[in-house]
Amino acid sequence: MSNTAVRIIVGIIGIPLVIISAVLGNEIFLFFCIILAFFCMNEFYNLFEFPHHTPGSITKWFGGISFHKTVFLLFSSLIVAYFYYERFGFVLIIYFIMFIFLVVYEFFKEEKHFEAVGTWLLSVLYISTPFGLLSLMDSSKVLQLFGANYAIVCLVLVWVSDSFAFFGGKLFGKNKLAESISPKKTWEGSVIGFIFVLIAGAVIWKFNPQHSLFHWLLVSAIVGVFAQIGDLFESYLKRSVKVKDSSNLIPGHGGALDRFDSILFAVPALYIFLYLKSSL
Repeated sequence: MSNTAVRIIVGIIGIPLVIISAVLGNEIFLFFCIILAFFCMNEFYNLFEFPHHTPGSITKWFGGISFHKTVFLLFSSLIVAYFYYERFGFVLIIYFIMFIFLVVYEFFKEEKHFEAVGTWLLSVLYISTPFGLLSLMDSSKVLQLFGANYAIVCLVLVWVSDSFAFFGGKLFGKNKLAESISPKKTWEGSVIGFIFVLIAGAVIWKFNPQHSLFHWLLVSAIVGVFAQIGDLFESYLKRSVKVKDSSNLIPGHGGALDRFDSILFAVPALYIFLYLKSSL
């Protein structure tokens, strides 16, 4: 079976499960976001802990147990939960505790690489924070405030962007988008993905007329642009450590980080838009 066929089958099975968890909402979706953040953070850790090898087997994927890694994954999970419960003060405290922990940990390592402090702090902002905001956008309080489930909206728009950019690129792609980062991505695929995201926004408007068409097109445009930036950024990370996939966790897709990379940029961008719109 071809990789594309496997990719389609996994998507047909996986996407409804994600949507169902978001529809059920609240703590169920929070648990889903914590699990995804855990998988993505673990893959991120393995990429930079083992920079010259693709994490293939289960042993390599898990990367072993260490005090550093345990603290790293525990704090990342707590950040997701604290965002959901809107304990933003605790989130700031954990950021600071992680910073101090990473600095002190570097002091006592035999091989000191101080840039590692920035790498691990980046992972918290890059992975834990977006999944925390995604869980928050599915909470009852936010649903009442914004009048729609923007967690589901964001997930659907990201998948539309990824899918049509992928197949549009395969069918019509000729001009490379960023060849030094991701050789297979093309301008044609990128434009096709963005156009279909806007079409999806118009369809969403038909089911949610309480907001204007302009609102949904703006939401779609924000998600469409930042989803592609997120995809390219994760490709840049993998290129920097010379691996093809973050893991082999999901058949046809690579790792969890490969599958949800677009969401990690789209979610914060969408949340900032909604926050500013509700505040102004």
